[in-house]
Amino acid sequence: MKKTIWRVLVLVLVLSLAAVGVVGCSGGDQDADVDKPKIIVSSKTFTEALLLGSITHQYLEHLGYPVENKTGLGELAVIRPALESGEINCYWEYTGTVLINIMEEEPSFDEEQCFNDVKKWDEKNGIIWLDYAPLNNTYAIMATKKVADRYNLKTTTDAVEAVKDGVQLRFITAQEWVERPDGLQHWQSVYDFTYPKKLHTQAALNMGYEALKADQADLGLAFTTDPRVKAYGLVALEDDKSAFPVYNPAPAFQRGDYQSLS
Repeated sequence: MKKTIWRVLVLVLVLSLAAVGVVGCSGGDQDADVDKPKIIVSSKTFTEALLLGSITHQYLEHLGYPVENKTGLGELAVIRPALESGEINCYWEYTGTVLINIMEEEPSFDEEQCFNDVKKWDEKNGIIWLDYAPLNNTYAIMATKKVADRYNLKTTTDAVEAVKDGVQLRFITAQEWVERPDGLQHWQSVYDFTYPKKLHTQAALNMGYEALKADQADLGLAFTTDPRVKAYGLVALEDDKSAFPVYNPAPAFQRGDYQSLS
């Protein structure tokens, strides 16, 4: 299953770049390669973003483009200004992230509509969005299997009701999620519930998985595509009230850099 997902992502990248003729074989006329523009490929810091950046870097390098690897540059507050300023030329961004955090629109639960809205809006910013990938890396609330079995937790509502009934479920999240408009406040609003502060802790992004594995927490914030959910035997609870928006990744280029690839 994992191999299939990454094959699809590579295919998305190839078909997207094919729109401007960026396909072919490596090698060829070295003098011609000298005239190709240097492409600075970047990414955010979590595993999936690093892999997407690496795929893009390797593919463009295979085609003979001068490529600089700046993957792992930073999260939204760092990498978006870097693209806008020309410090980098491209990276994979998530549709829902821009819709909510940059455009300041309400969350979307429609993949196609969200992508089209973001793509159209960013045209005036000189940013081109290529086709989005068919995976939705949104959030989920995860539980340890022991806790899920003990309290029969299958949905997020099950967890909320258990805490309301007095069950002391330790909940670990990340500061970024707490501060995001589509994060903790939005989630609590949708589920009409405020998580007890004494049970809620924050850690570095993605460290919640390790805390759950070490039995230092009972519930945590997960990304739906993160392999550690399965690897650590965690249970991703159903978002039965649709609190978590769509987040499809797509390559984002500065317009001039994208046009120069053809």
